[in-house]
Amino acid sequence: MVFASGCGPPGDGACSPPVEPRAARVSASATSSSRPTCDSLPGSGFPQARRIRKRGDYQAVYHGGVRLGAKHFTVFALATGSGLPSRIGLTVTRKIGNAAVRNHCKRLLREAVRKNWSLLPDGLDVVLHARRSLAKAHAQDVENEIVRVLPQAARRFE
Repeated sequence: MVFASGCGPPGDGACSPPVEPRAARVSASATSSSRPTCDSLPGSGFPQARRIRKRGDYQAVYHGGVRLGAKHFTVFALATGSGLPSRIGLTVTRKIGNAAVRNHCKRLLREAVRKNWSLLPDGLDVVLHARRSLAKAHAQDVENEIVRVLPQAARRFE
């Protein structure tokens, strides 16, 4: 049977255009460099070197540092005495809500910290422990608290 297009039935592949392998296809947006990447902007991103990742490091900050309260989170800070960049750790417990709510809270905190890295001097480990109110907080409120509390924590170690 011949169809109006002169090809066979749809799906038989007889008249389909040749398909390039996936690696050879590049979208127009991927080739244009109009949008800067995270690596090209100073102070952007949340690099691994700036994160507290080990349980022992969290415990050291909790037990050896200072504690500051804020409306949506508690800040624990500890001077490490090294010239290394400051590190941030986030804790959001199951008391806050289900996984989706906890992930939302972590995104709020990460973004607020990412925008304000410059407020932290080198050699400081900070853990941000979420409170229940963070789940309903607006991003601007969280950022305002970060801007207010992080310098306070840094001043405690001057």
